[in-house]
Amino acid sequence: MKKSIHVLLATTVAILLSACVNFKTEATADVEVTQGGKPVSGVTVYKFVDKGLGLGIANYKNNATGSAVTNGGGVAHFDLKSPDDFSPSSIAGKEEVSFCFATFDKADDCLASVQVNIKTGDKKTVKLEIQ
Repeated sequence: MKKSIHVLLATTVAILLSACVNFKTEATADVEVTQGGKPVSGVTVYKFVDKGLGLGIANYKNNATGSAVTNGGGVAHFDLKSPDDFSPSSIAGKEEVSFCFATFDKADDCLASVQVNIKTGDKKTVKLEIQ
C-alpha cells in the first residue's frame, strides 16, 4: 500500500511539472502586407522556419509552422516562441533564426515572400509587398 502511494505521488508530481512547461515568447515579428503601397487587411500570412532552404521553403504552404491574418492596418503579428521557433532560452542564450513569411493565392501559389533573421529578444517589423 505504501509503495503504491509513492508511485501515485511520483506520477502526480511528474504530471504537474510537465504542465508547468510554458511556451515562452522569445521575439515578435510584425509583417506589414501592402499592395500598390497600400496596406491590405484580411490576408493570411504564413510563417516558415528556414532550415537552410531560404525562400524556397515558402513555396509550399504545408511547410508553414504558423499563420496570422492581417489587421485593418495590414499587419500580421507573430509571437515567436520557444521551443517551437527558438531553442529554450535557458539553454541557448541569444539565438538567431531565419524566418520566411509568405502569402498565397487561392491555388496555393506563393504571391509574395520575405526572409528575415530574428534574434531572441527582437521586435522586428518586415514589409511584404504583393505584386
